[in-house]
Amino acid sequence: MEEAKLSRRRLVQLGLGAAAGVGFTSAAVVGLVQPALADLDFDRDDNPFREDRDLAKSVQNAYAFLDQMMDAYAQGNTVRLVQSYADQIAGGTFFSTAFTYDNALLLLAYVARGRRGDIARALVLGNALAYAQKTDPAGDGRLRQAYFGGSADSNGVFVKPGLSFFQGSAVGDVAWAGIALAQLFARTGIKDYLDAAVKAATFIETTTRDNSNVPPGGYFFGNGQSNKSTEHNIDVYALFTMLARLTGQNSWLNGAQHARGFIEAMWDGPSGHFWTGTSDPTHIFFDNSPEDVQTWSYMALLDPKFQTSLEWVKTNLAATDTSFALNNGWGFKGNFRVYGSTYASLSKVANLLGDKGADVDGVWCEGTAHVAAALLARRLPPEKDIPSFHGDVPTAGTLFEGVQVAQASLGHGQTVNGHPLVDGQGVVASTSSLNTGFGFNFFPIRHIGATSWYAMAAEAANPFQLGLRTPGRGE
Repeated sequence: MEEAKLSRRRLVQLGLGAAAGVGFTSAAVVGLVQPALADLDFDRDDNPFREDRDLAKSVQNAYAFLDQMMDAYAQGNTVRLVQSYADQIAGGTFFSTAFTYDNALLLLAYVARGRRGDIARALVLGNALAYAQKTDPAGDGRLRQAYFGGSADSNGVFVKPGLSFFQGSAVGDVAWAGIALAQLFARTGIKDYLDAAVKAATFIETTTRDNSNVPPGGYFFGNGQSNKSTEHNIDVYALFTMLARLTGQNSWLNGAQHARGFIEAMWDGPSGHFWTGTSDPTHIFFDNSPEDVQTWSYMALLDPKFQTSLEWVKTNLAATDTSFALNNGWGFKGNFRVYGSTYASLSKVANLLGDKGADVDGVWCEGTAHVAAALLARRLPPEKDIPSFHGDVPTAGTLFEGVQVAQASLGHGQTVNGHPLVDGQGVVASTSSLNTGFGFNFFPIRHIGATSWYAMAAEAANPFQLGLRTPGRGE
């Protein structure tokens, strides 16, 4: 029998005991029921795949992998961040690196499913993100790109400073931590999480906003940097919009609109997609167009004016990796195919750019889940779809099937903290060595980020909307 979802009503019944059990004192809990949020519903009755048993089993396996990763170094209510990849990433040189973005996704995936044990795990992760922020030497609300989650600090918390080259505080990483904390507050009503989300947003607002009044405006990539990312501004828009509702402070809407102005300035009408951002404060970077900007923009804005970005992705960035593909690196032959999305436009020509080891047919599993999630947020009917496609829900189903093939077949023999990972559960970052065109690659290494996005998409969750639900679904 499946574990029941933990409803808001049950959480209220558990009351201070539930909060105290994960490290909060009663003084830290301010009203587990927020009147402004009474209409939020975290059930997934709107999920068109809720009767798909194969998908349900696959998602169950995905959560089992996430649980195993989370319990690799500590268990129970011990406050901790979670190693992002299997040990084999970067030849073992990342050690227990826990990327902030990945841990925010993990938290959101647990909230999306919403069972009792899931919420308990989400609380642990929320405490860890808040702890990282609170103990940061800068003391200004920032979080770092990554930490170590493999051993405890002097307070018994499994959050330690990470590798030296992961000490930056890019807007996207900080915003995703804020989004996760805001969603956790919306789910639990525990105000510490809202306070931490506000601090993260305040860091973004006070240190990265372009106040020059010169178009396209928006927020810089990070503190002291001159380039700007469309992806990051999408994250900021989502976070600030959530905070406006959660706090009742309309000043956050000003920041949200500032970010949106930049996003809209990156829209290319003739091609129907968004550019990746700017190379300096004002000049658009045209060389490489990534998938996430196209799908996240729809999930955040829900604006039909820009929805053709989804058509751009599902055609121009479509990828099919096979046993015959050059450099697939699977080590086995036979009739094997994974269908999904690549990372960006330059991923398809990586060999021509000098990366002779890249598989230009490689599938980015996380991005494939992005596309499925965005299609389920939109749900274009078959009669309105473009040629060779038959509606958003069937297309999402095809993408899920591709991820399931990768989940079942790739990443075997990998470990976490030296212990074998159960095969057939975690989703690899990419099916082969995948060049992003931005100076780094993804590999067929099991990844909590890719697995979390897959789980959220399969739950028909939208992390860019408060309550992880696209408005109007299931009503």
